Amino acid sequence: MKEGNAETASVDREAACCPAAAEKMAGDGAHGEGPHRSGCTVCGAALVYSATERDSSCHYCGTTVLANARCANGHFVCDRCHGADAMGIVKNVCLRSTQTDLAALMQAIRRHPGFRTHGPEHHFMVPAVILTALRNSGFSLTYEEFSTAIQRGQTIGGGSCAFLGACGAAIGVGIAVSLLLEATPYDGDKRQTAQQATHRALGAIASFNAPRCCQRDSWLALREASNLIRELSGISLTADPFACGQHRRNRECIHAQCPLWPANQ
Repeated sequence: MKEGNAETASVDREAACCPAAAEKMAGDGAHGEGPHRSGCTVCGAALVYSATERDSSCHYCGTTVLANARCANGHFVCDRCHGADAMGIVKNVCLRSTQTDLAALMQAIRRHPGFRTHGPEHHFMVPAVILTALRNSGFSLTYEEFSTAIQRGQTIGGGSCAFLGACGAAIGVGIAVSLLLEATPYDGDKRQTAQQATHRALGAIASFNAPRCCQRDSWLALREASNLIRELSGISLTADPFACGQHRRNRECIHAQCPLWPANQ
């Protein structure tokens, strides 16, 4: 990606948080110390969702927003705090990666101890992964386009898969295609193609009668993106399946019904 000195310095500063985040992590919070990769960021307890929104104060920044979720112990963490470290991780990994396999790049990001098992950070991870793999395949992309993808993905709130009826990972595919085509609300063809990209990814995710799993849903979205990118540009991006290594900490795992279940590989 083409990036100016100021932009590079900014990314390096953000990436510098990654080692610190790794030091703070103790496995998956098994010793009761946060932040936790699964469940509540603060204490690791299971999240409790309500059908309606209510005023909730963020445990970390104190901001009060309308939200549908808090943990069993009453903690609430806003989307901005939830994904703060994750943005630095995504930028750091993507801007330095030479990977062209979408699934492998996603795994590289998600292996970082500061990246959570579930959360809205996956919404900006998906378009960042797509654009990075395209760049590594020879497609010309700018740092501004990469940064815009992340910014747009950040606008998709947590729980959108159920509360808005559209998984943020699927919308992330639409974000990437929109940037590739330079789509605007006034261009019917490009607008339609971007929406069709989201539609295809969402269809793959919605084919499973299952609770959310951000790893499974992100991989399904990336798999559809690889097919769509090939049709649009002729560039072949792989998104090979892999054996899930997080099922023990995913309370809602669907086990053998999941395409990433280890025994299915």
